[in-house]
Amino acid sequence: MKSKLVIVDARCSEKIFEQLTLYADEVFRFQTSDVTYSSISCHPDIFIFQEREELIIAPNAPQNLFQKLDELAIPYQLGNSFVGKELHNSCFYNALATSSCFFHRKGYTDAKVLERQESKEKIFLPQSYTRCSLFALTDEAFITSDAGIYKELQKHSIATCYFSPEEIKIETHRYGFLGGTCGLHQDKLFFLGNPLKHKDGKKLCDFIELHRIEIISLANDYLYDGGGIFFVG
Repeated sequence: MKSKLVIVDARCSEKIFEQLTLYADEVFRFQTSDVTYSSISCHPDIFIFQEREELIIAPNAPQNLFQKLDELAIPYQLGNSFVGKELHNSCFYNALATSSCFFHRKGYTDAKVLERQESKEKIFLPQSYTRCSLFALTDEAFITSDAGIYKELQKHSIATCYFSPEEIKIETHRYGFLGGTCGLHQDKLFFLGNPLKHKDGKKLCDFIELHRIEIISLANDYLYDGGGIFFVG
């Protein structure tokens, strides 16, 4: 079944947009200007916290996004924090939740997001851009491109596959993060690019498939960190 909407970096290739129309009724090309760093200005995961069907969105996210969500009757809440141009104010929504745990860097998360996670176990991580760097395949299995996160999850005996970020493309920076290259929809993990182009690609794909998740490569290029692929509705 198609998603109502998929939200993705406006700088992705036309091929990726075309491929996504096979899995979503509409593709929203996410873009901002002069709000935060250029490299992350079009990244949904900087402005949106998603837990299953719940969205908490920065008040200064693009107005056309709110219009599209209202048009499609997709519910969302406004967060308390405005995304800014520094590290400390550009990661308010960049956290990750499962049904029982909440992963984030303490002191860097929007109050509305924290309020919704009160009943869960908190796992504090050393990376402010948690959602960029960490992705949940299931409640028990994760993939990450951050060595510090990997070490911390090992302390909690959480099944995690580490993937080197060195060949992940991103605008204006040396390399991007694994969490920003993908999105999950109906037991299919979609990638902005092809993970098998990378030196760690087979290890990553084997780990994903071990958890009965199908891999969909939306392009046959090196992975691109576009701030995730958000299927909603």
